[in-house]
Amino acid sequence: MRMDVLKIFGTMSFSQIENIEKRTFYYLCGFSFFLPLSKAVGNIFLALAIFGMIHRLFIKNDDVKEIFCAYKKIFTPIFLLLAAVFISALTSADVFFGVKKFTEKYILHMAAILPVLFISCDREKILKLAKLLLAGVFFSNFIVVAQGFLHFENEWRFGGTLTPMTQGSLLAVFLPIYTILIMHVKKSRLRIFLILASAVGFLALLFNGTRGVWIATLILIPAVILIYFENKIKSVGVAFLILLITGGIFFATPNLYERFSTITNINMQSNSERLLMWQSALNMFEDNPIFGVGYGQYKFAYQNKYILPEAKERHQEHAHNNILQMLAECGIVGAAAFLFMWGYFSYFSLRAWLKEKKVAGLLFFCVVWGTMLHGLTEFNFETAVTSKMFWYALGLCIVYDFIESRA
Repeated sequence: MRMDVLKIFGTMSFSQIENIEKRTFYYLCGFSFFLPLSKAVGNIFLALAIFGMIHRLFIKNDDVKEIFCAYKKIFTPIFLLLAAVFISALTSADVFFGVKKFTEKYILHMAAILPVLFISCDREKILKLAKLLLAGVFFSNFIVVAQGFLHFENEWRFGGTLTPMTQGSLLAVFLPIYTILIMHVKKSRLRIFLILASAVGFLALLFNGTRGVWIATLILIPAVILIYFENKIKSVGVAFLILLITGGIFFATPNLYERFSTITNINMQSNSERLLMWQSALNMFEDNPIFGVGYGQYKFAYQNKYILPEAKERHQEHAHNNILQMLAECGIVGAAAFLFMWGYFSYFSLRAWLKEKKVAGLLFFCVVWGTMLHGLTEFNFETAVTSKMFWYALGLCIVYDFIESRA
């Protein structure tokens, strides 16, 4: 009898909303920190957070519509993109593979946004999750810098615990975010950490060696400085100083200068190969303009039909460009949905900052444009870490804005 009572009370404690949300929050803390460091460990914490969220919704779900109603215009383009890609998967030559890939690349990756939306988080909890994410990025960048100093004479690209391209996407997003926060935060301790993190991140940017990320950050950091300051003379001066210092470092370092100078060299292998892949992607779109070759079919179509005779890299699996990948694989329907989402996210985030001075809006802008600018030379939208970071970071911005709006 006593054991039965203990079981009942144990179950009641386990199923109390406060305890469920507390556990889920701790899982999200682990996910925040490990997402930029380890895909495997990050996935474990994300899975636990999703199970916690499901448990919470099973017990209490009458309040979940509130945030969707408040931000329905944000979720509408997301649902349109999901619908467009899913339809393309259904029209592909291998429907089972297309739906399977859709589930992995969209449903599972996008699930990173859900726990933070569906558990009750106050302002301090959201800030803690954001700080842990920034700390994880800091340590990830630190590993890249350590690799760079140890092996720079023999190698020229480093990714830490991730691939150089994935690490590059994180840099394209978080270096502009560090820049905004340095300008915005009031607490001196946090500002010191952000300055240190920016310095480490800048070194990681150099050692990462991804030219598309160099271009993205050189565009986005001055852009957010210009947007942030109302005094445009001051903002232009700060942006110009950053570009001047960065340019000086590149010109003073032969390896970096040589690498940077290849950006416009169309005869360089990686550049010429990208041009050929982009042409192949456009050929796929021209032959299949509505739904593309079918979601999940790019690899087969490229390697077996659309690869150009001049191409040397015969086993490429994507187009190295988010927009062209979408055009080739999902046609005008998928590409239009993708561009609409990108455009509306940009409008929403800039409007939040310019009209209401909500810093969450400007951070939202960095997440979107850091990912997409790098995505002009690399297909990063479906990469596991980059994709989960994209959706999770957007979720943090949305929830923080929601909390601030209700305060």
